Amino acid sequence: IYSLRRIGEALGLAQHHDAVSGTEKQHVANDYAQRLADGIDRVMNVINNAYERLLPKNNRTASTSQQFLCSYLNISACLPIEGQDHFTLTLWNPTIHPIIVYPRVPVTRQYSIRDPRGNLVVAEYFRIPETIQNLPGRMSSAQNQYLFQVSLPALGFNTYYFEAKTQNTKNDERMEHEKVKTTVNEACVLQNEHLRVEFNSLGELKEITNLDKNLVVAFSEQGFYWYASYTGNKTAPVIPSSGAYIFHPLLPEPAPVSLIRRINCTKASTVQKASIIFNDWISEEFNLYNGSSSLEVEWIVGPIPIDDNIGKEIIVRYNTNIKSTKKYYTDANGREVLERIRDYRPTWHHIVDEPISSNYYPINSRIWIKDDDRQFTILTDRSEGGGSMWDGSVEIMIHRRILQDDSMGVGEALNETAYGKGLAITGKHILSVDRPSDSARFHRTIAQQFYMRPLATFSVPNTTTYTNYSNIYRQTWSALSDSMPMNVHLLTFDQLNPKQYLVRVEHYFELNEDEIYSKAVTIDIQTLFQSIGTISDMVELILTANLPVSDLHRLEWMTDDQQSSKVHVSQQYLSNVTTITLNPMQIRTFQITIA
Repeated sequence: IYSLRRIGEALGLAQHHDAVSGTEKQHVANDYAQRLADGIDRVMNVINNAYERLLPKNNRTASTSQQFLCSYLNISACLPIEGQDHFTLTLWNPTIHPIIVYPRVPVTRQYSIRDPRGNLVVAEYFRIPETIQNLPGRMSSAQNQYLFQVSLPALGFNTYYFEAKTQNTKNDERMEHEKVKTTVNEACVLQNEHLRVEFNSLGELKEITNLDKNLVVAFSEQGFYWYASYTGNKTAPVIPSSGAYIFHPLLPEPAPVSLIRRINCTKASTVQKASIIFNDWISEEFNLYNGSSSLEVEWIVGPIPIDDNIGKEIIVRYNTNIKSTKKYYTDANGREVLERIRDYRPTWHHIVDEPISSNYYPINSRIWIKDDDRQFTILTDRSEGGGSMWDGSVEIMIHRRILQDDSMGVGEALNETAYGKGLAITGKHILSVDRPSDSARFHRTIAQQFYMRPLATFSVPNTTTYTNYSNIYRQTWSALSDSMPMNVHLLTFDQLNPKQYLVRVEHYFELNEDEIYSKAVTIDIQTLFQSIGTISDMVELILTANLPVSDLHRLEWMTDDQQSSKVHVSQQYLSNVTTITLNPMQIRTFQITIA
């Protein structure tokens, strides 16, 4: 209970608006980071308590090796597993749908990998890019990493067993690398059964083709640019500098981070990738996985140079041939999507005095542009800002380093450092090209999986062989006995006491955005409790879970056209009925008692 309370305190503080947006002094940001780190450490107690019950087989009473997180996997570093003779990777899928993911595991030696059934895993053995190895603060000695495809069960886990190869010579390593074909500064085509992605020899993205539907989006530009930050003017003090609160570029057109770039094209059986290096502080990698209908883009930005005493605000930009007619679309907290129109406000006459920043909007999880036939969608791995400065273009801000305060209350420049240098960050976007009528099916489902990524934990078990480990421990498990509809999401699953649970489920498609998944859906809540017990009582609550729906009495009034304000929405009142219906965008909350 103490651990959970401290975790809740850390999460509550970290969700403060200053913590989310970065509008606080540096020592406050450091305090947020410390509290989050403390919360993460304490939540490992909860995770280990869960795995102590889930991992041992029913007829075994064995002490479970401690699971631990590798917080630096985003820079291909995991110090506790380096040099180990054997270790395990357990991937927990928090969604109620089976998913396919591609974990990467940095290593200092070669391993055989076994899946939950004991079969050898076909894994790619890649060199870790120098752009990652040279990041400030990276202490790992790992120079290679394994990448492999994983199919995870719904609301469950798989464990993968790594066992060091007995013969691990330089020749073996060379042979592993030779299985991967690489070209340098040549035209590059990435292609699987669904997508074709073309780059020229200069490292410029030229086309993305949806092969299933014969849709082509051409790119006139794709890359990274920087806006020079406005630093204020003593003769016009009412015009603020760019800073923590204010985005105020000096000029309306950003400069490219580099006039030249290098491209490395790598092709293996699981993934094809194009790695593009702009300079010594910015790079990106396009990854096309087998069977995937979307394109993954990973980027590294920083430390941003300030030797010229100019603050810089870094964007990634995609200029396409889509006829977007000033319109673009961004999400509101991962749910509803709002139409944006450049230089326009629907409720007042907008005078354009800030042509760039006035067209920036929050992007919590996605942004897209479209015409009659094609939609180009970008999913983000965090909240970012962006917009469309002209037709066919999308830009997203991903990093800032500013040397002046904007006089809005922080009292410090937005110039955070680490290891004696400016911050270096890594991130990921997912790109899709599809018909507008079909795109919701992609961006709804993939954004949900992107946000609720599998939790990867490692352990170094006491067993010395895979056979011993598999005899003692369960290597796959799912809480669900049946699949759930694709348009349903499990939003909350909290245990209130030994017999009571709080459950929220949501229909996360909007009305009329997909001909299949935008319809009402019926589910049986008992499916979620199959591994726990039989539901004996189920009471529907309001969203905040502090009042039964049956006790709610909303104010009713008549509109100007003599329509009642009351909206009829189906609710659950029968305590012995576990089947419910969800309408598009509806969230329903239940207190459930187990027999």
